[in-house]
Amino acid sequence: MIYLSNFHSCETSVVINNRLILKKKSLGQNFLIDDNIARKIVRIADINQGDIVWEIGPGSGVLTKFLIEKCRKLYAFEIDNEWFGYLQSLFEQTNLTLINADILQVDFAKYFDGKKVKIVANLPYQITSPLLFKILDNRDLFSSITLMIQDEVADRICAPSGNKEYGKLSIKLQLYYTIKKKFSVPPHVFRPQPKVRSAVVQLFPKQDVPEILNHKQLWDLIDEVFNHRRKMLRVSLKLFLAKNEYEQLLDTSAMDFTRRPEALSIQEFVELSNTIETIKKGA
Repeated sequence: MIYLSNFHSCETSVVINNRLILKKKSLGQNFLIDDNIARKIVRIADINQGDIVWEIGPGSGVLTKFLIEKCRKLYAFEIDNEWFGYLQSLFEQTNLTLINADILQVDFAKYFDGKKVKIVANLPYQITSPLLFKILDNRDLFSSITLMIQDEVADRICAPSGNKEYGKLSIKLQLYYTIKKKFSVPPHVFRPQPKVRSAVVQLFPKQDVPEILNHKQLWDLIDEVFNHRRKMLRVSLKLFLAKNEYEQLLDTSAMDFTRRPEALSIQEFVELSNTIETIKKGA
């Protein structure tokens, strides 16, 4: 494997599988080159011959070649035209369907045939949060999600309440998924090498999601209080509720509103949202 500098632009190029490929900075590309890491990811994802798998950003096909061997059908979403063409030539007449598209713009339902899907991907760092939110919006389609992402983002989505990393993404994902950080990945297994470590995480849908009276209400509440995360709840909730609703909440709830949002458990956020929804419906 050779890494070359392109002195004529702010972009770089890499030689992968004897092909000189321009790394497009706008796409945040860091290509996995270590087959052992790829095999480990596929093994952890527990792919079997009956599975339908989606891979996002296959790039040079390091993960792809192992996924194809394991699953019944693989859909691979690649936004880069050059890599898309390369993958077409590399994996002819296989169980792979290549889609040349931006995954953030894809209608997930178009590639869903009724059987739940496993996602396995080495994600470009910059699409991690928007993709996770899109997966949340389509959570009924997936049986498991195995992702390689930036290490600090992995810590954030796994963070418990009371942790400084605990926030909007932690709560919204942990409400619906059991999340495990499986292992960290050093920069040297990528070309070009990123400046930070990566990590592989797995998300499995929870079977015991608490009753939520209004999902939008809960989402808006989480967003609002974490937009003012250094303030006590009694202060940030004033901006979220009408005056009479706020006063009724203080009168009827046993919650300690002098706490800050990172101190609340996920269950407490659900209960607070349900109380507010009840107050609003009764107003």
